[in-house]
Amino acid sequence: MEETVKDSLETTPASSEAEVLRVELAEAEARFLRLHADMENMRRRLQREKEEIWHVAVADCLAKLLPVLDNLQRAVAALPDSTWGQGVILVGRQLEDVLAKIGLEPIAAAGLFDPQYHEAIMQDGESAEPENTITAVLERGYLFKGRVLRPSKVKVSMGGCSDE
Repeated sequence: MEETVKDSLETTPASSEAEVLRVELAEAEARFLRLHADMENMRRRLQREKEEIWHVAVADCLAKLLPVLDNLQRAVAALPDSTWGQGVILVGRQLEDVLAKIGLEPIAAAGLFDPQYHEAIMQDGESAEPENTITAVLERGYLFKGRVLRPSKVKVSMGGCSDE
């Protein structure tokens, strides 16, 4: 009886050992695929976070440059027609071009008031324009990568109100 048990143990372990190894290999492959997918997801998430941090840093820098750009635009508007005045105008255009390449874009402030992009600073009771129409831009607003960096500060019509 010992010999039959011994013989069956000798033949059975080889086939069951192979089956155990196959199962372990399948589990290891599945574990590898899950880990590989997790690694790819982590890599993508880290890339998105890195880009978001970069955009926040650039937006902060641009927000600090906007008053300088505003003052340069005011200076250009008041310049005399001279050679050095043309030079300052060119420098202003160059700065605007560089900021545009980074992703800064001005907000269009014509037509109807949109609270998402505009901030109403004043109401214009003398305008004949329809209600909520922008009549003047007091400070230009800007977008960075599709997000409002600074809203346009505008004067809005009250709808052609008359006191008759």
